[in-house]
Amino acid sequence: MGKREIFTNIIKRIFMVILSFLIFSLILTSIENVNVQKEIQEFKNRAIFESEVVVTLQNGVEETRRYYKVPRVYDYEISDTGSVFYGSNSNEREYLGQKGDIFVTQKSPFPTVPFVHQIMTFYFGGHAAINNGDNQFIESTGFPRPGESIIDIIRYQGDENHNFSVGVSTSSKNYWLDPQFRSYQDKDYPAYGNYYRKEFISLRVKNITEDQINSAVSYAEEQFNKKALYNFLFIFDKEKKFYCTDLVSRAYQSALLDIRDQNAFSRSLNDDRFITTVNDIVLSKDTYISIYVEIIDNIPHIYYLENL
Repeated sequence: MGKREIFTNIIKRIFMVILSFLIFSLILTSIENVNVQKEIQEFKNRAIFESEVVVTLQNGVEETRRYYKVPRVYDYEISDTGSVFYGSNSNEREYLGQKGDIFVTQKSPFPTVPFVHQIMTFYFGGHAAINNGDNQFIESTGFPRPGESIIDIIRYQGDENHNFSVGVSTSSKNYWLDPQFRSYQDKDYPAYGNYYRKEFISLRVKNITEDQINSAVSYAEEQFNKKALYNFLFIFDKEKKFYCTDLVSRAYQSALLDIRDQNAFSRSLNDDRFITTVNDIVLSKDTYISIYVEIIDNIPHIYYLENL
């Protein structure tokens, strides 16, 4: 067998390995997406329509909402007596989320970019963030400012002071149900309207203690204080850099597992222990849905676990 033939056979084998991996990942991710929809539908099927109300937000804007109360039936839901709404007077129900709640959306932030939007939505999901208890979210975002180079950010080790804009941050407000998040002039308005996304989920960790929630949030806040950068190399775990779902899973790993059991690719909220995707967090054996929101005809339909 000549060198040319040997080389050709090697290329063919490499191609077959890559093709097999792509087919496997396509099938696996398709199953995950189906299972996420099943979980959402199961949650919605339990819901009882409660009311349609006009809520006057703190900025004076009026918003029509439809609330659907979901009875708590599983042990981990019943043992969690906390409201899913923000504030001591959560009956006002203006804002969603309590400390430690994980908000996720499957839809990518690039609805105007063909192929990228579809691939990211299908395989990885759009965003994940942790509620810090003060009606804000700790999150890792990767939208460089003009003049910033993704290559420079990738090459930067992340253990020194820097002026890059991407990485772990704290939102200025609770934006997940903000009816003025996006203006009519925004390029993404045709896809998502005024809201951040047209669908999103809030998740909680099963049988977690208050101390563990505080510990997970503290871990995320620590990365913010360290100005941790965004990790654009998703398949390579970086100690001092985080992508959004990675920050969430590693924050809970720090709170739930002994340091000897912690792994580079987080073992918490990520049952396959590889790249943490939105689907991984939703489908994790350790999480459950506490809120599901879908925007239909500019009206938020809010499915939420009932108050006990």
